[in-house]
Amino acid sequence: MKAKYILHIIGLLACFSLLLPVQSVSALDTTELPPPDMFQLPWDQGLAWVSMDGFDNGFKRGLGSPHNYMNGGAIDFAPRADMQIGEDTSNFWVTATAAGTIIEKGICHLKIDHHNGWTSEYQFLANFQVQLGDEVYRNQRLAIIADGERNILCPGSHLPNSPHVHYSLRPTMIDIKLAGWGINYNPLLNKTSFTKNSETVDSFMPLLNVPDLQIVLRDLIHWDTLYSGSTDAYRYERWSLQLDEEINAFTLNATALTDGLTPLILLLDSYGHELARGTGTLNTIQPAGSYFVQIQPQTGAGFYNLLAEKNTTPSGPYTAILAPGSLNVGDFGLVTVYLGNTPPEGYTSAEFMCNFSDNLKASNIIVKELFGNNPAIAINTPPSSDFIVAIAGSSLQRATTNGTVFTFQIKGLSAGEAQIDCPASISQGDGVLTAIESISASLTIFDNSSPAPTALSEETSPSPQNNAASTSSLTGKVAANKPVTINLYDTNNVLIASGFVDSEGLFSLLAPAGTYTAVAEANGFLKSRYLITLIEGEAGINLNINLLAGDIDQNNVIDQFDAMTIGMSYNTNLLNAADLNNDGIINFLDLGILAENYRATSALTP
Repeated sequence: MKAKYILHIIGLLACFSLLLPVQSVSALDTTELPPPDMFQLPWDQGLAWVSMDGFDNGFKRGLGSPHNYMNGGAIDFAPRADMQIGEDTSNFWVTATAAGTIIEKGICHLKIDHHNGWTSEYQFLANFQVQLGDEVYRNQRLAIIADGERNILCPGSHLPNSPHVHYSLRPTMIDIKLAGWGINYNPLLNKTSFTKNSETVDSFMPLLNVPDLQIVLRDLIHWDTLYSGSTDAYRYERWSLQLDEEINAFTLNATALTDGLTPLILLLDSYGHELARGTGTLNTIQPAGSYFVQIQPQTGAGFYNLLAEKNTTPSGPYTAILAPGSLNVGDFGLVTVYLGNTPPEGYTSAEFMCNFSDNLKASNIIVKELFGNNPAIAINTPPSSDFIVAIAGSSLQRATTNGTVFTFQIKGLSAGEAQIDCPASISQGDGVLTAIESISASLTIFDNSSPAPTALSEETSPSPQNNAASTSSLTGKVAANKPVTINLYDTNNVLIASGFVDSEGLFSLLAPAGTYTAVAEANGFLKSRYLITLIEGEAGINLNINLLAGDIDQNNVIDQFDAMTIGMSYNTNLLNAADLNNDGIINFLDLGILAENYRATSALTP
């Protein structure tokens, strides 16, 4: 009777243990879970297989079985639920679920070390494509599943006794995601299922192997140093690049080491916004700052080498064009014309003859103060696509430093390659014009129907960062009689986006969802500032802005100092900011406009 009672207690304890949640099992407390987007399912991306058998609680298999969830669990996968011994499995490829190194190879199995405390194992294989010690990339074909007749199954195999791959991760498969599918296990019912995006799939139901997009942060790039990496359709690698010089001309080369891979190089700013792109090679010029170099496949998948090399800039004075690497048809971009290697004695004047391809349109030319305050400016825009900007410093001012001479806006008109160049001649006040070297810029205009080359089809493409789906728009209309710039600053006062008001007073900017300060400004006008919040997926914000004229000294208040400036410049056109009505002469009409807005200040409008 006593023995019967003890057996009853043991039975109750065994039943109670089945009710314990799977999460209570921890194989190695010192091993952190991998990123949820690291592992895919063990077959070709884009295909659907089924699970034939999942975790076990000891009732179906022995307690030492790798399927036992107390041991970490294992799952059997197959292309179909009705697989038969001896059928042709030559096209049923088993792939690496993450990048790593082959550390075991037997007659029917492989094991991969993923270098972060995690290993994956694959059993019931044949026709191996890799060797012991090989480095493999995610989704690389390792072998086919054995058919059980021409190539035998692993010794000691258990049901299902049909062609399949036995797959396991160690230390554990508990809480792991495979291509975004979370593994669910109910030990009471001894049932394994999979859930992704609120969809739950049971055994013998299709599991689509489409991973979430994984962006892997890699090392800091140094010049003339060779780096290696791997990429696939759902895995991009992002390298850091620090540019320290005021202007930097350089070339990035990504060389494929795997047949079929065509690497695509994207240069991103520190916020992940795309600046330029190139297939295999990217030549660009960028100012000092922090950048990312993103490598992703234009076609294929596999290993690549990455090399960054500085390009030689002219030893003498030169101009350089800083422009976006790509635009969509109908989109706008900002072009900066930079003057480099300016001698200490400087230049009194310069002439820039800008030319660009027919699939671009230029507008909104804004001259900066490299030649001092209020330089004399002449802009000639003939009917063709070219224009000329002539600048001369006023009141004995001259350009004595390197920097931005002027900016202008470009619009993509039609798809294709485009070139921009602004060769210049300079003068040091001796009446002689001297031509200097010029560094041009090239960019690609994409059609709106296919804004950029991608590695994925539209049906399976993950959402990349900073694409249109994650941005919102700021649009509006500004009332002012001078060129107006719209700048968008984040909460850290970092400029995120900038644009110009067109001839009808309209503007449009795109930026990621977030909180910003929008600033509208024009020469001689009080700045208008707005606190805005852009929400992802919503229509955006539209502003109607009326700029007040009179803040000539740009101190955010219209006061007696602005009135005194008009008095000191009376009946002249020396100070453009004081010509409030933009009629070419500073007089009482401008003073009357200032009086209408006297004591107005620039406040932040919520």
